[in-house]
Amino acid sequence: MPEVDSSMKRLIWFSEIKWDYLVTRKQQILNRFPSDIKILFIEPYVLGKQQNWLPKRHGNITVLTIPFLKTIPQPLLANLINLRFMRWVFAIMGTLYFKLFSGLLGFSGRNRVIGLSSAFWGKIAARQTAKLHFYDANDAHLDFPGTPVWLEEYLRGYLTVASLCFSVSPEISSSIKSLGARNIQLLGNGVDYDHFSTPQSKPAQLNNLAKPILGYAGAMDWLDPALIREVCLANSDHDIVLIGPEIRPGWFENQLVFKDLDNLSYLGKVNYQDLPAFVQTFKIALIPFVVDELTKPLNPNKLYEYSAAGKAVVSMNYSSTIHKLRDVIFVGSTHQEFVDQIARAGDEFNPELSRKLAMDNSWSKISSAMLGQIRETMGTA
Repeated sequence: MPEVDSSMKRLIWFSEIKWDYLVTRKQQILNRFPSDIKILFIEPYVLGKQQNWLPKRHGNITVLTIPFLKTIPQPLLANLINLRFMRWVFAIMGTLYFKLFSGLLGFSGRNRVIGLSSAFWGKIAARQTAKLHFYDANDAHLDFPGTPVWLEEYLRGYLTVASLCFSVSPEISSSIKSLGARNIQLLGNGVDYDHFSTPQSKPAQLNNLAKPILGYAGAMDWLDPALIREVCLANSDHDIVLIGPEIRPGWFENQLVFKDLDNLSYLGKVNYQDLPAFVQTFKIALIPFVVDELTKPLNPNKLYEYSAAGKAVVSMNYSSTIHKLRDVIFVGSTHQEFVDQIARAGDEFNPELSRKLAMDNSWSKISSAMLGQIRETMGTA
């Protein structure tokens, strides 16, 4: 029997976010793949953001914007896309655009690997010939608000051809298994350890804050506003600082419970290169998430980024990932417990356990594990 070729020289990744939006799991992993692997990163169209209608090179990674189906908040447009005929039209246009550029860029044919983290591309990606199809379940992609009912069919369609799936949490593993996923490998999120552990100067934006800082860095929309208010009131001798983008514009301004809090500051989105300097100013790092079905599957990068920066972490007990780490981080199951854990963290924090958690979850290890599993699966396919 001839030896199976387990090499991977060309990879197409269908992404749910833009390459330049935030430095997320996809960029961290793909930037660490060997330079001899040519990667085509298909990103969605996002209104108001820079589009890459023509291919843009980042070393061995080529980024291309293709307008395609996605969750649309406007009801009239969403209802239009829900029509099967309109989805068919979008699929035809998206496929032609993809076929044209994948051919021009040398990514056509069977001798390639296809990865997917956008369920909206599921049906089309499933039809593309490849040595291997895999799915990266970095979020519970069917559970977000506004997700159309037909998206499950698209994801199921892709999972029928995907011989390998990666999942960031046990909850997501269970969910995609129920949809037909096979060969599910638990591969969590991580951190660029050197980036967050190397000492940085205090950012000028924080110079006007004289009190010790309790800080959060991440997307705003996961946060529990009522809990943040309790933290502010219980820690009047601290400044509470929130850093990160709003998925829904105006989220912070629309929180009425924040109006009379003098020790709460929102600094907006911070460039990834500058983020360690902000996190390193925190006395204690917070994950004050809402506890619900949306946060239950999460395994956030910030947990490991905080730890690499040598900070005590206080989190709500929203997932099995957090619950298992309660000997390393400080976990509360209620608002009052969360507030109490902040005081406890100041006295009982063990920085060595924190750094070990970060080093054990480095992006280098995660990227190597993904590539190794892909090659192993190709070699046994």
